[in-house]
Amino acid sequence: MSSVARLGYLGLEVRKPGDWVAFATRVLGMEVRPPAVDGAIPLRYDDQAQRIRLHQGKADDITYLGLEVADKSALAELTRRLEAAGTAVRADRPEELTARGVEMLAVFEDPNQIRFELFCGPQRERTPFQSSVMPSGLVTGDEGMGHVLLFVDNGEKCEAFYRDLLGLKLSDYVDIELGGTPVHAVFLHANSRHHSLAFVQAKSPRRLHHFMLEVNAIDDVGATFDRCQDAGVPILYNLGRHQNDRMISFYGVTPSAFAFEIGWGARKIDDADWQFRTYYGISDWGHRPPSGAAPHH
Repeated sequence: MSSVARLGYLGLEVRKPGDWVAFATRVLGMEVRPPAVDGAIPLRYDDQAQRIRLHQGKADDITYLGLEVADKSALAELTRRLEAAGTAVRADRPEELTARGVEMLAVFEDPNQIRFELFCGPQRERTPFQSSVMPSGLVTGDEGMGHVLLFVDNGEKCEAFYRDLLGLKLSDYVDIELGGTPVHAVFLHANSRHHSLAFVQAKSPRRLHHFMLEVNAIDDVGATFDRCQDAGVPILYNLGRHQNDRMISFYGVTPSAFAFEIGWGARKIDDADWQFRTYYGISDWGHRPPSGAAPHH
């Protein structure tokens, strides 16, 4: 059965593109590419021409999510599976292929009306990506751009949709209480990255809680933490290690008020012997808010 291979790109609608460009380049070490035909500002941080696309608008939230598949036949099979389950799928338009820099595209909405884009054949850059700000580079390649955590309306419906139709696999669950409210988080993987897509059922003004970028050296986590403080980027959670993916990371706040996570050292998944489990805490240590309040371990 064909399935999603990796998280490919992220489309964001942002109020202040100029602030985003400064943040992405100076703090996260990304490269700004020339504006696309749809007016988006593409950001690059590996050999793929664009990983994050900035559209000016009021939402300050995710506007679409690009999911890469192996090839055109896999895209066609996934499209048939979605349509058979009653999901409307629209074929690509020429201007969309040009804007995204891909060979083929199929557009649909998940149960939360979040726009998803299945694609194959992303444009690659001939020159290697190098960043003096993030010298170790980012873990991408077969593992994709990183991960996202979304707020959804119906967790059970979303888990069935992402697993049964898109072919994502369960990594684990996290069940905790936040402010006396039970929270059930679901973590899904498409490859050896512990999770490419995670979600919680919760009311929120935004769909996107955070996106995560994984670096190749822990020193880049610390250096980025310092850059955030030097640049006045708010810190949401200080350094810590998660229980489920074992990543050492911190969380900051983007110019759009949703979060980003920079991490290192996450565990890899081998489906041959992986057994999912439920965790009852978020972190083994750290991930405390800057106020020093105790986190929910």
